[in-house]
Amino acid sequence: MKRFNDPASILKGTSLVDSFLEFIRIDTQSDDTSEASPSTAKQLDLQKVLTDRLIALGCADVRLDGKGYLYAVFPGNAPEAPVIGLIAHVDTATDFSGTGVRPLLFEDYDGGPLELPGGVTITPEDSPELKDCVGDTIITASGDTLLGADDKAGVAEILAALEVLGADESIERPTLRIAFTPDEEIGRGAKGFNVEGFGAACAYTVDGGFAGEVNFETFSADKAEVTFTGVAVHPGTAKGKMVNALRHIGRLMDQLPPTESPEQTELREGFFHPTTIRGNAARVSAEILLRDFSDEGLAERGERLRALVDRIAEDEPRLTAEVKITPQYRNMAGVLGDHPLVRDHLVQAVREAGMDPDVVPIRGGTDGSGLTAMGLPTPNIFTGGANYHGPREWIATRVMAQAVCVILNLVQLWARAPSSRK
Repeated sequence: MKRFNDPASILKGTSLVDSFLEFIRIDTQSDDTSEASPSTAKQLDLQKVLTDRLIALGCADVRLDGKGYLYAVFPGNAPEAPVIGLIAHVDTATDFSGTGVRPLLFEDYDGGPLELPGGVTITPEDSPELKDCVGDTIITASGDTLLGADDKAGVAEILAALEVLGADESIERPTLRIAFTPDEEIGRGAKGFNVEGFGAACAYTVDGGFAGEVNFETFSADKAEVTFTGVAVHPGTAKGKMVNALRHIGRLMDQLPPTESPEQTELREGFFHPTTIRGNAARVSAEILLRDFSDEGLAERGERLRALVDRIAEDEPRLTAEVKITPQYRNMAGVLGDHPLVRDHLVQAVREAGMDPDVVPIRGGTDGSGLTAMGLPTPNIFTGGANYHGPREWIATRVMAQAVCVILNLVQLWARAPSSRK
């Protein structure tokens, strides 16, 4: 096995950083109000670029399907090894603008605050991972947009690994199935994924956090939509007649437990997270994300929300209330526990790259959550970024290259481990 543990050689020998800078300039923000697949046509702008890139790297059966999923096969040289998948998503989050990304490179980072032109400052106090990056090159956006490292870093890292493999046939590798997915950020990345056609024994999403982090556990997630319909009356003659739906949705927001919010929870604590309110005094809907690490806890959160809504409706009989809860994804920990090699090879690949594996639960989800539930065991690998989904997002190029090292070690472990040849 050729051990990869030198990120400097990856940065020098691949187009990792140049590819990343190219990809983040392409606006691929998804849209949770759209019923189309992909939810935004602009995601296909990047998928078309990636189609050409995969072909140039020697992939076969490169195929962009009608739902915006891009698939490819990178030939292996270990015929007895199982087929392994590598997956990243192309869309960026809806939380903050992804239009007109202007990347900034802070070379030989000195350990101090990063001042961005948009009036945004990134400090080591707020982002402690920066303390490990003195001397590195840090990439940020301009402070007016997110950066898009989530997950264009993962896309670039997979392509860089294929560059290395394509240049050195002596590196053992199984046949690799590659997939770049749309709409992960709105919880639909696995929905249109062709697991059977993908044909992999397992897969790995490259969609995680900082150096050494690997994930075998995620939140279980539902999305609740609460709709209040009041009574619309001209405000000049409204006394005793009007029922203002906005006031009642405000009561609901006020009664959600503040200690069970994203701002006040950590580790394996779940939460209620209001994200959107749409409507007017006559009719208003609120979207509330429900998160918990157990399915039972998630169901209980849904029941608590329904009970809150019922109490508000009981106080005003003329108010109509509706709660619709839609499943999004489930914790992949239970299924992955039945596939120890999938976990063990990833942990070993991180060690071979010269890092201590940081096995942590994701306070969120990945495409792997849905894919694991669909029968494709899919844990998650770090990408090297931090502060995702906002203007303080940043990534270290050295850590990006470490992720490439992990991928290269991982594919060799699957090619060579006797237990993978059963």
